[in-house]
Amino acid sequence: MHFVVLNTQLTEMDRFQPEMLAAQQAWLKNDLANSKQKWKVVLMHKDPLQYAIKNRPNRLAGISELGKIFMPIFDEFGVDVVLSAHLHTYRRRTPLKNFQPDLTGSLYILTGVAGNVRYQNFWEPHPLDAFVAPQPETNNYLTLERQEQKLIIKSFLPSGTQIDKIELAK
Repeated sequence: MHFVVLNTQLTEMDRFQPEMLAAQQAWLKNDLANSKQKWKVVLMHKDPLQYAIKNRPNRLAGISELGKIFMPIFDEFGVDVVLSAHLHTYRRRTPLKNFQPDLTGSLYILTGVAGNVRYQNFWEPHPLDAFVAPQPETNNYLTLERQEQKLIIKSFLPSGTQIDKIELAK
């Protein structure tokens, strides 16, 4: 497996490293192009999708600015899974390619809650969500298991109760 970790704090870092986005994009393309591993997984803190927020009609569901920047690169180089966080919720999306549902595209998983910050009844459902953790949401965690022809991703509650599972094959 090939893992990539991206710095998504672009706005926060712009004053200190104004060229970070361009440098990171070039690095990412080179890194993914040269990977010989069967499975490619990207980890990024901020999410590539944007969620509508309840009672804020000006914020619509769609693709975030980071998604518009990085998702075409993930498509081009065949990234299998993108794990993100930031929104303190667990959501597995329909695989996406060219910003649209496509079973040949990357699987995007918002990796859920850890710690004490909760946003209960804050996010509206996203049209690309395929699975949302049971509400009200509690802590959860993921496991990844690589087999020769499969990548198995499971999500669990702290009790060990499995709440989601998906298998990718190639």
